[in-house]
Amino acid sequence: MTARRLLPINALLGLCTPHDINPSPLADAGFRVVALEVPLSCGGGKSVVADAVLFQESSAHLVICEAKSGPNVEVDQAQRYGRVAAQTVVRATSLNLPHATELSMEVLYLGLDEHAERLALSLSAAEVAYPLLTTSDKMIKLLRPDQASDHLVASLQADGVDLIAPPTTYISYDHESDDDEFDNPVRRELVKAAALGDSAVTVRRIAEGCCRYFAFYGGAARRQLLRKVGGAARRIAQEHPETYQCSLGPGGDDTIVHILRTPEDFDARGRTQAYQALSRRSRSRRPRTDPNQLDLLQELGDGDDSEDDEAEERP
Repeated sequence: MTARRLLPINALLGLCTPHDINPSPLADAGFRVVALEVPLSCGGGKSVVADAVLFQESSAHLVICEAKSGPNVEVDQAQRYGRVAAQTVVRATSLNLPHATELSMEVLYLGLDEHAERLALSLSAAEVAYPLLTTSDKMIKLLRPDQASDHLVASLQADGVDLIAPPTTYISYDHESDDDEFDNPVRRELVKAAALGDSAVTVRRIAEGCCRYFAFYGGAARRQLLRKVGGAARRIAQEHPETYQCSLGPGGDDTIVHILRTPEDFDARGRTQAYQALSRRSRSRRPRTDPNQLDLLQELGDGDDSEDDEAEERP
């Protein structure tokens, strides 16, 4: 899964994250992300998997979001979103409502600015009354505002949100990404655990460190993330059998990576080299690095010594 496919989601997360480098008008209006990749029943044995769910507590308003990286909208999927009930979303996201109140909800499509016209036409052809939020490196804009709720319209400027920088990459890989995209993030988490002197770390803890929004994902997506992180951990343990060993934890519901030795146990003169060795693949596949770029792991070494499955969408 490419970072480009995740751009609309990252743009949305930026709008909902206070103190982002770019403006965060949805956060300012009280919207927060409550779930990612969550399956939602729409009746008749059918479902959709929402890419994100937002909630504005002050108005008890829900926004379920579908992200598209291409120019097309699936008609059947779009129409199924219209049959999802607000209470279904509350149950699926385990959302705690502050008090008994009447919920409101809308569907929001996310896309890339270059496909804005095609996406808008596709939504019209599907005969669904959903607004469209498009993003580029310079602006995020709400299109079809007449189809949006007052809550959403009031939060976003009519002429768009000007960006200071391209949307922050909060999620650079997800449960649909290639397995090997997890190798370096998992390697970094294992090195971090070794630097802290941990004797063991669970795959779940590694996943929580690698995947910033791990706890927000629906069950099926979380399980896929755990499988990919676990696979990466096992590959790394095979590369460094003298340092890492994998085993199942009690009950067999999680994998434990045992840290057999750490660079902190070495003589200070060899500590940096040891961290660098753990931070890369086997020597035959060692990546080329810029000699002028300071390695984070070198900083660690040279510093003070005190230091399956729930279903996808069903048609």
